[in-house]
Amino acid sequence: MTNDLPKTADSRRPELLAPAGDFTCLRAAIQAGADAVYFGVGELNMRAMARNFTVADLPEIGRICRAAKVRAYLAANTIVFAGELPVLRELLAAAVGQVDAVICWDPAVLALCREFGLPIHVSTQASVANAAAAMFYREQGASRVVPARECTLDEVRAIREGAGIEVETFIHGAMCVSYSGRCFLSQDMFGKSGNRGECYQPCRREYLVTEVEDGDQYILGQDYVMSARDLCTLPFLEELIAAGIDSFKIEGRNRNPEYVATVVAAYRRAIDAHFAGTLDAALKTELMDRLGGVFNRTFSAGFYHGRPIAEFTGSRGNQAEFCKELVGVVRNYYRRIQVVEIEVQSHSFAVGDEVLIQGPTTGLVRFRPEEIRHDGNPVDPAPRTVVTCTLAERVRLGDRVYVRVPRNGRKYGE
Repeated sequence: MTNDLPKTADSRRPELLAPAGDFTCLRAAIQAGADAVYFGVGELNMRAMARNFTVADLPEIGRICRAAKVRAYLAANTIVFAGELPVLRELLAAAVGQVDAVICWDPAVLALCREFGLPIHVSTQASVANAAAAMFYREQGASRVVPARECTLDEVRAIREGAGIEVETFIHGAMCVSYSGRCFLSQDMFGKSGNRGECYQPCRREYLVTEVEDGDQYILGQDYVMSARDLCTLPFLEELIAAGIDSFKIEGRNRNPEYVATVVAAYRRAIDAHFAGTLDAALKTELMDRLGGVFNRTFSAGFYHGRPIAEFTGSRGNQAEFCKELVGVVRNYYRRIQVVEIEVQSHSFAVGDEVLIQGPTTGLVRFRPEEIRHDGNPVDPAPRTVVTCTLAERVRLGDRVYVRVPRNGRKYGE
């Protein structure tokens, strides 16, 4: 089989594929510049514990994505048991005309996708690690594969060139300490299988080691030996582009809207800057600072530069320098005068703070208030009452309002 993928310069610009765990994240991803989004419906996907969507949401997802000229991919990438086949059929039937492809690997899902005429993207759960495996899935009707996360960049390049099939790879987000899709630790400890999208992440926990003979105990609190660091490819993004990877995928369907917006926007800017010839060390430093400001377990290059990875593990929990605190909710938005009315219920905020407003229709809006008013009078910081700020971007009644603060924090009005 010959490689019939296009080789023009334009085809080398990769698709930027963003996660969407709910409508707010979906809109945040689109606003931040994603070319495509991927999402789960119900429980037949590898983020079954995320908020996810329902079958009834599919027409609205399709409408939003079509209006934004963004591709929509449905993740149906778990093992499917016999009793779930009717649910699977209902899901895929509803997806016809609403999604651009289905991410899957179970042969039963592949067969139903072919029956319904749905394009197939083979999930990383299939552990495709060579061109022969990719060609097998191409013969089953797949137009794209997501290779095993454990592949090096050279191996990814060989799969794309040898199999003549589109390749999608992860560029940012959580990594598994085990081979993806082959870990049974959560199933053994909690009865919740990582292979069914229900992982309780026991690898991220602190462990106590007990010496058997005398019972001496030691806490492994400095080196979290099973907790993999997050993948971050921005420092060497040019190498992935040069390898001809077709789609750059960001992990994070369990993450919040500001994580999605921040990460997507950073990679959008980096990709665009690369093709404009302006991606330099200074811009990378700026974008890495932004990535470090949202949830992360510190970063590594993953397996792209070889196996094993010297600094693969050792980080537990969120290592971001900033976090968000709930302020309250939007009470009103006056479009004519471009003023938002906020009910401050919890944490306060001040002039110049980074304020985030998010909602299922609004997506994510960030701004720094130049002035805060209560009953027409300037106040700073905002008291726990209803205040107003000038805001050019439209927000909606009931949207939640947050303020971004350093992780060691400071609270006004206490």
